[in-house]
Amino acid sequence: MDFSRIDRNRLTVAIALTALALPVLFIASGPTDGSDRSPGPDTTTTLETGLSTDKEADAPANLDGPVSADPQGQGQLAYPADNSGRMVRGDATFKRFPEGAERGCSTALVPLGAEITVRNLNNGRKTVCTNINIGPISSTFQIVLHTGVFERIAEIVDAPLPVELTW
Repeated sequence: MDFSRIDRNRLTVAIALTALALPVLFIASGPTDGSDRSPGPDTTTTLETGLSTDKEADAPANLDGPVSADPQGQGQLAYPADNSGRMVRGDATFKRFPEGAERGCSTALVPLGAEITVRNLNNGRKTVCTNINIGPISSTFQIVLHTGVFERIAEIVDAPLPVELTW
């Protein structure tokens, strides 16, 4: 089909007017679902009702728990325990001790015969051992635990282990 120049101009104007008229007619027609979107008398603001006049307000959903014992909101402060220098952090390893020393451990940081609580800093497990003298220990480790004692707080493959010693 071969249009003349005048027909092409008419067609261009008709397309342009249609492209402009369709959105304008769509916007002017209003909502298609039949609902009225204009604000009516059922909506109110706090300026109209006032904050103190709303006697039927719903309770907040997240505040239905128990009432605080201290209405001032003062919480307890946590203070570190006073262990008078009876806590040391360091590395622990294991060694098979002689028979009869199943709960034994050896360190130069704690007096001999003291009961030591050893806490694994990786997982929080604790165990208790007695400080015994098994001879010189390596200077790279702060404590050497009997194999059975070490297995209560960690796997053997985890050695050396960061620990906290209290006695």
